[in-house]
Amino acid sequence: MINDENHNEVKKPLLRMYVDENGHHNLREDLTKNEKRFLCLTGIVMKLTEHINLTERLNKLKTCYFNSTEVILHRRELISGKAPFEVLQDDDVRNSFNIDLLNIFAEQRYGVISVIIDKLALVEKYTILKAYDPYALALEYLMQRYQYWIQEYIEKHGQVYGDIMAESRGGREDMVTKETYRLMYEGKGYNILENADIFYSSKEIKLKPKKDNIAGLQFVDLLSHPARRYILKENNLADNLKPTSFEENVVDILVESKFRRKNGIIEDYGIKFFPK
Repeated sequence: MINDENHNEVKKPLLRMYVDENGHHNLREDLTKNEKRFLCLTGIVMKLTEHINLTERLNKLKTCYFNSTEVILHRRELISGKAPFEVLQDDDVRNSFNIDLLNIFAEQRYGVISVIIDKLALVEKYTILKAYDPYALALEYLMQRYQYWIQEYIEKHGQVYGDIMAESRGGREDMVTKETYRLMYEGKGYNILENADIFYSSKEIKLKPKKDNIAGLQFVDLLSHPARRYILKENNLADNLKPTSFEENVVDILVESKFRRKNGIIEDYGIKFFPK
């Protein structure tokens, strides 16, 4: 008789990738406009023990500036300085906040993978009827590189597992996310993964709403636009982006030490631009 307890081994993850979307998956819009042309998925990878440290640091930051750990850090709202972030309308406070946030970006232990899908090029190459769902395609490229990351970690430190957490996007979008993950786990899809069960702890992706106040999801939200900016700049597609010293500083941190790389090369390891 098979011992069910041993047969159904519970795989506990050591690593987690937190994922954020920048842009939209819709192909039926004016893709000649850069703000609609690109979809970017960014993942930050860290040990779950490091996430505890990140949560403590972000809570300290929130308490210091917003007098509460319950506020949800979101890039657009922070930039606008609207409630509950109106204190950032004061230039001195904002400068102090930016310095503290940059220190967390630089000092926290994590790595970054970022994928951009050029929706205009995708439609031109495959036609709108045959073009692959941009979000699903980006998630596949992200999962592919994350699995390589886990594999490299195993080669150095022994067997570990990883999982993925993304922000819930709602009904149909969540279905696409779950189905894409499932197909990839089963070795199907556009970018084939082999032996995913050796690297991933779960057959399902974790989807959590913004209101759950998860540090990793807020952290990747703050980093996803600078990552996108860097990739577009590297592909000579960032002329219309407004330069900001804060975002340039974030990009410098990502390029210096956070993007996944091999032999110093980030392209195709820590970043992916498709199609070219």
